[in-house]
Amino acid sequence: MIQRIQTLFLLAAAVLSGLMLKGELVRMGTDAGTFFSIDFMGLTDSRGEVIQHLWPLTVLLALVPLLALISIFAFKRRTVQMRLSMLVLLLSLGTLILGAFYVLMFDRKIDITVMWTVKSLFPLVSAILAWLAYRAIMKDEMRVRSYERLR
Repeated sequence: MIQRIQTLFLLAAAVLSGLMLKGELVRMGTDAGTFFSIDFMGLTDSRGEVIQHLWPLTVLLALVPLLALISIFAFKRRTVQMRLSMLVLLLSLGTLILGAFYVLMFDRKIDITVMWTVKSLFPLVSAILAWLAYRAIMKDEMRVRSYERLR
């Protein structure tokens, strides 16, 4: 059923992941006063010009909210919904790891100071929400299986 608690968890994960598509995720500055940021389009400078496209991060940022929304509407097939929720969890963690990897690699090339934004925590919160949705779907599945045994 679409009015279950897992729908709220997945909707919150989709909204948080969707918010990451706008604005900067991480802001970095050098001692010389040059600022860079990582956003949906890639690594950008202070004027907003893209220095380098970060395609794997862009794909992950686009896939997570899409799969969360698809998972919400797969409520009639709980096993598919569980798999999609687990995929959302893994991709959210992948987004977090890949973003940290890009920041560390950029820090190795140029000595930078990283200024974390609130949006850099969104993948972690999204992963936790996807895990909670997975648990709720699993409980529903176990309840349905127990009722089928009684028949």
